[in-house]
Amino acid sequence: MADGPAPAAALVLAALAGALPTAAAAGLEICNETEVLQSVAIGYKGGRDWTSEGWWNIEPGDCATLVTGGLTKRYYYYHAFSSQGFASQNYVFCTKDKAFTIVGDTDCEGRGYETTRFREIDTGETAIDFTLTLPEAGAVPEPGGTAVISASGSGPGGIARGEDGTSAASAAPVLTDLASGTAAGTHGAPFALDALFQGCELEDGRAYCGFHAEGRKLRAFYDGPTPAGMLHALEAMPVNTPVRLRGDRLGARDLQTAVVLRAVTPMPGSDPDAGLRAAMQGDWISQQDQRVGFTIRGSELYTRYDGAYRGARFMRLAATCDAAKGAGPVLVQTKLKDRSTACFVVEKVEDGVMELTDPSRGARLRYVADR
Repeated sequence: MADGPAPAAALVLAALAGALPTAAAAGLEICNETEVLQSVAIGYKGGRDWTSEGWWNIEPGDCATLVTGGLTKRYYYYHAFSSQGFASQNYVFCTKDKAFTIVGDTDCEGRGYETTRFREIDTGETAIDFTLTLPEAGAVPEPGGTAVISASGSGPGGIARGEDGTSAASAAPVLTDLASGTAAGTHGAPFALDALFQGCELEDGRAYCGFHAEGRKLRAFYDGPTPAGMLHALEAMPVNTPVRLRGDRLGARDLQTAVVLRAVTPMPGSDPDAGLRAAMQGDWISQQDQRVGFTIRGSELYTRYDGAYRGARFMRLAATCDAAKGAGPVLVQTKLKDRSTACFVVEKVEDGVMELTDPSRGARLRYVADR
């Protein structure tokens, strides 16, 4: 196995920040084009564990560089605390109301910190610098919108509260059926199928919410006919949630297909491989050659070699495959670059160890969690 990262929410790309009077430099920059002070914290995968840092106070019209030097990761996470509120996603880090650098994202309260929900930043597959401009699409709640307001009890200004005085976390909606009311076939060939939610992400400057089904990725774009309110509601859905999709397919049925969503129905408990799938999520390193590693996020696998990103693959779990000759379960991978497919028998995924067998070579592959 050897390839690297991809996907996460509706972002305004660096091009929007081009009008801001800042010198270009490699790293991660956040610019504030709102009318209020933004206090920003970030989270990322550090050398030993997940790490969070804060706060950068960014005045209206100003920018701050939160990560200096060339970027080495595709995904970062942030929380922007201000009087405008903040629409978070389901990414949790530890924070406190003073300047901080905190290693680890678990047992926050037990260690004297607060648990805060962040949003994802997808910098792209090859970027060495990236600028996020506030407000990003979906990051500031709108009246009557479906965005989940941050559960943060932290931040320089105090606790974020709803209008009724309760914490925003307690008011977070439970995601149920989503439907647009659009007639089938309005925008293309209608379809209905079961899928796994991949998350909402940014790719080549366009934001979309993605799903995996039948070895393919379906993408509903924010600037397309799918209602924006439906896509913003999907941002609160956990990756790997099984759903029933109804929509219209735009263009040919391909490895990646643009779609218009008409309805999304969560189907909890319908994924027979949910436990195995959950155990496989995260970062892994080969025990035979520590230069070889990969990350699994949802139904996508991103490979790396000696720390450098190599490529992305779609993955699915199946009972068996032709090469496995009846053995299973199996992990089936499809390279995006050349669409070639490989099948690995899943021998073991537990206690931070993943063991796979390549049936074409009879080779046993052993990986350990990179935590």
